[in-house]
Formats: sequence, structure tokens, C-alpha cells
Amino acid sequence: MKPPQDSPSNPAQTPKAISLEDAKTLSVLTNPVRWEILGALMALDECSAADIARFTARSRTSIYPHLQKLIEAGLVLEAGTQLMGKRYEQQYRPCATTIHTKFNQDDPENLDFHITFAKALARFMARKYEHAANAPSADPRGDTRNLHCGSHTAWVNKEQLATLNAMINEIWKFCDSTKPAEDTQLLHISLFQTGEPNQTN
Repeated sequence: MKPPQDSPSNPAQTPKAISLEDAKTLSVLTNPVRWEILGALMALDECSAADIARFTARSRTSIYPHLQKLIEAGLVLEAGTQLMGKRYEQQYRPCATTIHTKFNQDDPENLDFHITFAKALARFMARKYEHAANAPSADPRGDTRNLHCGSHTAWVNKEQLATLNAMINEIWKFCDSTKPAEDTQLLHISLFQTGEPNQTN
């Protein structure tokens, strides 16, 4: 996948969303560290490796190999340099603010990716939850709740499933419309939804 070219009139414009289906590109995202780096870039937009390291609570040296893999795959773009103190630092930005993957149950490589990706995402969110739970501002209850971990099951018919999916879509639309500001805090929201054949007799 070729990264989008910067235009002279708008050199830092990040596309809203892209959809991935190439197996080689998808395989890069099966590593939870790379997904964490990409998640940091989506939240911060244009930033340095030092910014990514602070955001992910990882060392700068540990993220460089993964950052390079993301650049090679076209998922992260180099966005020029910026003076930081007494030296210039390379800036990076995501290839898009939202990344979708195309699911194909009939393609073994594609199916394997989505299963592996789900495992990586679970490890990524477990690490985020651990950091959030130890923060002084952690609040697991009430209207100000910013910490939650749980699993639920529900019996739904076709109409109820459509309603549930519409609610989920509204959550994603809301997330896509948010921007960092002085009075905001960052929330990491992840959802695993699985369907099973009807088990009733």
C-alpha cells in the first residue's frame, strides 16, 4: 500500500479512513506494540517518537523497530522534522484517522489475521486497563466512570441485533468526531462481539 502523497497546499492532511485487505499489510497489525503505536498516532496525529514513547509508557528504543515496520507498510508516514530544544526530531503521522480491515471468512490468510489481530488487541487493551486502573483518576462507577471491564451475553432476534449494531455504530461515530482539548481525557474503548448458532432446543 503506497502512503498518500503530501500536497504543497496541505502537507499534513490525514485521510479520514482507509480499508485494508492486503495480507502482508494486515500481518503488520498482528503485533500489539505496533497497534499501540498506531493508536497513539491516531490520538496525537502528528508527533515525534518521544511523544509516542510517553503516550504508550514504552522506551523510545523499544518502539523504533515497530515504528519502522509500520512505515514500511505505509501505515505510518514521516511528516518532516520539528525543532525540539536544540535539535530537530522526525515527526510522524498515521496514514488515516481510522483503519478498517476487510473480513473474508473464505480466505484462510484473512481469517487467520482477524483471529490473531483480536488476540493482539486483547493484550493491548489489557495493558491499557492495567495502567488506567493504577491511575489516581480511575473511576469505575457512576456518570464519571472512565474504567470498565466486563463481558455480557444476550439473546437477540434479527431486529434486536440490528438495533444493537446501530448503537455500536453510533459509539464509533462519536469516537471519530472527538478532538483533544484542555478539558478532555482520553478513553480507550474496545469491543469484541461474537455470534454463535442458536443453542436452544
